Amino acid sequence: MVAGGDNAHGFKHATGIGEALAEIVRGEQTTVPIGFMSPNRFG
Repeated sequence: MVAGGDNAHGFKHATGIGEALAEIVRGEQTTVPIGFMSPNRFG
């Protein structure tokens, strides 16, 4: 899994994104909501 592209505004969210990615890689349910980042949200 790769994450990137945080700009100055997104930088403050880096720890939360890192935590969510670690949970996903471990196959765990995320402790923070991540549905708003789904590519399917436009469908």
